[in-house]
Amino acid sequence: MGITVLQLHKRSSYEFKHIQDKCAINSESKTFALADGTTQSFNSEIWAEIITKGFVTNPIFNAKELITSFLKQVDEYKNVKFEFSTNPAKASLEKAKQNKGGTATFIGLQLKLNEQKIKVISCGDTNLFLLNSDNKINPFPFEDIDSLDANNFFINTEHLLQNKIDETFFKQRTLECSPTDILILATDALSRLILKMPSTITELLGIKTFEQLHEFCLKYWDSKELQEDDISAIIIPLNKMADLKLIHPPKDFSFPKEKEEEFIPTSLHQKNQNNYTDMEMNEIRNQFNGFAQDLHQVKKKLKLHEMLLMLAISFLMVNILVMYFWFPTSSKDEISNAKGKTENVIIEKYENTISNLESEIQTLKSKITDLTQPKEEPQKEKIEPTKTTKTISKEEAKKRQEVLIKAGYKVTADGIWGAQSEKNWNEYLQKKKDKK
Repeated sequence: MGITVLQLHKRSSYEFKHIQDKCAINSESKTFALADGTTQSFNSEIWAEIITKGFVTNPIFNAKELITSFLKQVDEYKNVKFEFSTNPAKASLEKAKQNKGGTATFIGLQLKLNEQKIKVISCGDTNLFLLNSDNKINPFPFEDIDSLDANNFFINTEHLLQNKIDETFFKQRTLECSPTDILILATDALSRLILKMPSTITELLGIKTFEQLHEFCLKYWDSKELQEDDISAIIIPLNKMADLKLIHPPKDFSFPKEKEEEFIPTSLHQKNQNNYTDMEMNEIRNQFNGFAQDLHQVKKKLKLHEMLLMLAISFLMVNILVMYFWFPTSSKDEISNAKGKTENVIIEKYENTISNLESEIQTLKSKITDLTQPKEEPQKEKIEPTKTTKTISKEEAKKRQEVLIKAGYKVTADGIWGAQSEKNWNEYLQKKKDKK
């Protein structure tokens, strides 16, 4: 068993010349490349062939340099002559596709058998499967169907010209290998089947003729387990790489083809309309498939937006609950403070009065202490004899207190006249007398 290339076109393409998968092999440098041209793009099979041949001629595993190489190959793609269909409807579809450019997935690898390593670089949903001697499968870059279907990266000629493709489009890896390992490069439809049903890889390795490949594809197409698409695979046994075998349809092979009728545009109101030809229905089907894929991506984005919205609502609800249970005490205090503002004014007045009384009590305590303790030395300052507090009216007390306030004394004009007030008043009169 040497290197084997398996290829079969989808039934709607009728003939093998319409297959859009392309591969290239360089036995000397042990370099392999496989690309899957997309159905919805223009001349995708030509673009796929150009990038695979270019890679095996000059293998590049640096994403930035590989993008530059692909960009140079866009001119070669655009210089390929193309004759548009004589059918106006089909020609219109072809011109619309031409404006969008050619698109393909890509995977390339190079074997370093002396180092027992494999260098791989890929963009898109074409996959590599490494089968070791224990029949364990190591896939790259996609390990399950969901991640493969989530791929949004392709190499498009117009996007290359617009610098819309960067290093993030590519996945790279260096894999360890042994001489008994078998490598399988497969396009997306076959990769999905292997990821879903790993046992089919044994059937794939057992294919030796086109008839067996044909039966394999029909079996899984009819059971809906294999997507009806172009099927391509490169099987590389690392210990037997001397021979190369191509298994694909012979020149006289084609899938059954319905009779093609010329498409003639008619009025929308005509009752008896001609049926579309199979080729026209195939083009329409392809357009719907493209729309379905776009719709699938939109649904995924909507799910993401829905999750973000639910998170935002949850975060808002948590904030509301925190505010409700965390701040109620302070809110009640603010309300009670607002209601009791008038009462506080009155309370403040009486608190000042109490403060004055406390200061007078403190003064009396200090005098009692002075009388009870022996004097160590005579006081230099004159001690005025304690005077008996005179009884005055409340109005007179308020007037005196206002005079004291103006003179800088800390008293309250509340009409209450005590010993401390009398002391402050006498002190004030003495200072006034000394100034004269």
